[in-house]
Amino acid sequence: MLRQKSTYRHPRKYINTLIIFYLLVPFAYLGYVTFSMNQTNSSYYAFFNSDSINSVLLLSSMVCLIWAYILWKLKELNQFHTLPSYLTYMAISQLFIGNIVGVIFTVITRFKTKALQSDQSSQNGALQCRLLTILNIILTVIVLAAFIRLNF
Repeated sequence: MLRQKSTYRHPRKYINTLIIFYLLVPFAYLGYVTFSMNQTNSSYYAFFNSDSINSVLLLSSMVCLIWAYILWKLKELNQFHTLPSYLTYMAISQLFIGNIVGVIFTVITRFKTKALQSDQSSQNGALQCRLLTILNIILTVIVLAAFIRLNF
């Protein structure tokens, strides 16, 4: 009996770990910004105007924050049947913005969460997740275009 319960909860731990990881990325970036501003005695405005890559990195950290919210919302709504498609979009998005660690964690979570049962009757908030996913894909394309423009 204990073994069944722990195997049922095990995939949810992967989802929780992925949510925590995607929440830590923006906070790590804000820590970097704060540390850099303290070292140079500058303001946010001066820091972001000093190099255009700083603004692009801010946008890419916001992509991670939105993905964390989408995952949390899907978990709260018990919409695990749509999770594989969202995790695929997430892995592609993270690959485009260069977050290789995020891609690896997302792919592992995708394979480990296949057995979760969904609540098919709860459709509340699914539209919000779809709209946020579209917004996040558009934001990823903008970040990718900015990376390409800055490098060439």
